Amino acid sequence: MSTFGRRTFIKGLGAVTLAPGISLRAAQGGAGRNPALTKVNRSFLPTAAEVRNWHAIKDSKGGPTLTGSPSWHNYLEMLEKEWRTLGVRDIFRNPIPYTRWYTTEYPDDSNWSLHVDGKKIRVANYGCNSGQTPDKGVTGPLVIYQDGMPEEALRGKIAVIIKNPSPGLSRGLDDYEYLSNPETFQNPLKPYDDQKLLSPFPIMGLQSAMEPLIKAGAAGPVIAMSLPFEATTGLYTFGVPVLHQMPTLYVDRDTGAELATAAKAGKAGTLRLIAKTEQVTGYQLFGYLPGKDYGTPQDQQILLITHTDGPSISQENGAIGILAMVKYFSRIPQSERPRSLMLFYDCRHFMPGAERAFANEDYVVSHPDVYSKVIASMGIEHLGQMKVEEGGGKPFHRTNVPDLTTIYVTNNQTVVDLALAAVKDNTVPRTQVQSPGRKGIHGGEQGPWYGLGSIANRRGIPGVAAIGPLTGYWTTTARLDWLDVNLFLTQMASTSQLCGSLMLADVQSIQSAPGTAAPDRRPGAVRD
Repeated sequence: MSTFGRRTFIKGLGAVTLAPGISLRAAQGGAGRNPALTKVNRSFLPTAAEVRNWHAIKDSKGGPTLTGSPSWHNYLEMLEKEWRTLGVRDIFRNPIPYTRWYTTEYPDDSNWSLHVDGKKIRVANYGCNSGQTPDKGVTGPLVIYQDGMPEEALRGKIAVIIKNPSPGLSRGLDDYEYLSNPETFQNPLKPYDDQKLLSPFPIMGLQSAMEPLIKAGAAGPVIAMSLPFEATTGLYTFGVPVLHQMPTLYVDRDTGAELATAAKAGKAGTLRLIAKTEQVTGYQLFGYLPGKDYGTPQDQQILLITHTDGPSISQENGAIGILAMVKYFSRIPQSERPRSLMLFYDCRHFMPGAERAFANEDYVVSHPDVYSKVIASMGIEHLGQMKVEEGGGKPFHRTNVPDLTTIYVTNNQTVVDLALAAVKDNTVPRTQVQSPGRKGIHGGEQGPWYGLGSIANRRGIPGVAAIGPLTGYWTTTARLDWLDVNLFLTQMASTSQLCGSLMLADVQSIQSAPGTAAPDRRPGAVRD
């Protein structure tokens, strides 16, 4: 599809931004206030059928939307087409070429397998970017991996790595500003404590074992997750490693226990992983939904940011969430939109080494003025998710209970109040509002900041992030039938209200308290 050139793109940015102290009244020039900015008109949102259709297109190619893949290109083409239909202007692609590694996807295990004593072992998935074996695989004795093992104990061996349970994206003892439906949580200071199946994040890959295994010349590792088989099938490696040569497979906890027994008995195995690489070009996608001052020195912008790559239906459907918000604000006349929306879809989150490996390719590096008009940001990720668990006599399964939604906000009472109103007015279930960097309602710390909205902390502007926790959604098997459209729309109603409120807010009134930015714990996060 055609794209606008850099010259048109930069022209759309304008040349001057308002100083932070300039009031909204001066910026608006006395314009009237559309009531849909601060009270959601649900008819302005996309219909449930539209939301499901957008996700069906994302899911239609049968594989994860990883940058440069056929599924990802199909997804991005749909998103850009919808942008144009809704009046998004100055659309621009920032190309990022890279080497894409890929193999077959579960349940097609024809390119990856493990045999022990001639018996095929149940394998849940491959380790991404982990090179490849010869077609016949590699054979070696099984050994249980321990940190600090001597190289001779690993050379030519298949290392069985037993992963311990992980708290994932749980909040631990983190406090909060507000928690809806607190009766559905066991402990008011541990709002995610009820999650019986904890996310494998952030320890699902080789991490510190990679270098010792490569240096020792191990045949390959098998990672045994502390999860049932149903939760491990299609599990995609995160944080995403760089391309490396250490062919890796994943198994569930029961299979891992069997392999540990086989290793102690001196058994040997054959590990096979056939993969391909190709040169592809992904791209960051930018565009603008114009406000009333777009293209003039008076224009101010709200940045809506997400990434577009991921293994499941909700990782990453933040781009569809932003699309829903764009549709909402497109129903409000441009003359009544006080600020423009700057749209940024990144593509680097699941590329080899994640964002930090492609930090120099980020558009802002070559165009440092790209955010010059941005006065606030919103990150949108992982939407429409239902809670998953095992227990109560049931195997791993999705429930009819919404998963936890967290709304992060920078440390400013006005921004906190706007977020509280957005959640309460739209009755978003099982949602916590957190403002890391200040004390919560119980006097405790509100934890670190997860999510792409933390770009606000790095740029020193007001910010918000809406993010689901990704419990069973790290897998390529979490497909369209895992999406709850009604929850998705409720989440987008709240973010649209919050965005409309930021369009109207006096810039000075939403500035964060100095020195209160909390750390960004999102793996791969970069400083731009």
